[in-house]
Amino acid sequence: MKSRIIAVALLLLLFSDVLMADTAYQPFVLASVNDSALEEQVKATVDALEAGGFTIAGQYSPVDGSVVIVATNETLKKAAAATDRGGYAAGQRISVTERDGKTEVAFINPLYIQYAYRLDADLLSVLDSLGNALGNQESYGAEKEMTAKKLGKYNYMMGMQKFDDPSELGSFSSFADAVAAVEAGLAREGDALSQVYRIDIPGKDQVVFGVGMKATSGDEDEKDIDAAFQMSIVDFEGHAKVAYFPYEILVNGTDVEALHMRFRMAVHFPDLSMMGAHGFTKLMSSPGATEDALEGLVKVN
Repeated sequence: MKSRIIAVALLLLLFSDVLMADTAYQPFVLASVNDSALEEQVKATVDALEAGGFTIAGQYSPVDGSVVIVATNETLKKAAAATDRGGYAAGQRISVTERDGKTEVAFINPLYIQYAYRLDADLLSVLDSLGNALGNQESYGAEKEMTAKKLGKYNYMMGMQKFDDPSELGSFSSFADAVAAVEAGLAREGDALSQVYRIDIPGKDQVVFGVGMKATSGDEDEKDIDAAFQMSIVDFEGHAKVAYFPYEILVNGTDVEALHMRFRMAVHFPDLSMMGAHGFTKLMSSPGATEDALEGLVKVN
């Protein structure tokens, strides 16, 4: 009898692993569509997140008619701490966007991030908490079958960066010096890069910063990193996808890095073609401009 129970348990475990391997995930989740004005809906969303156990790390408007809120909780921070470079997943991005006379609330799917960012943790409870607080109408953003296995080794095409090919922005003599360099760079007046949030990862010398990108001049490099410009190329149909922003900078010990845009943009928008009016070639200069801007941010003069 005991051996039969063990055999059944093993079969159930195997079956659950097969189901997980075959499940397709989408990068975005539509929480709700509302008649309320943008400002009113932002307040309602913040209130609902806080009532649901989340802490607001920051918020900003990357494009006109949209606000992105970044929230975190103990589950997200523990998940980040459990993985070497898990800090990228500590901030949960939620967007509130005016679209077609309504106000949409959407968020990044934490399960999608769990697999794409190779976390040694389960974020299903985070998805459930977000659904309970904000709603969960449908997932969207990928017609391709983005399974856990595909996400874990994802790159857009051969030769392009994966999760473990970040932009290495700088190394410092201490963790404190690395953090100070990022904070100083993000505090520069009139710069295209600005700080949206900071989340310290518990028990580790690791901090993730959310970075806003907004052109402040007519410089071509600034245009290439500008959030509104990038969204005009990739967010052109269906529900809003502005929760792609803000970008992240990770301080990991004495090193400062960021996910390479050729990975980060592609994994959030896996259906985009290479060519055409809304293809990646329209952003050909943006990955290099982003890397240069982030490197310049932490450069010690």
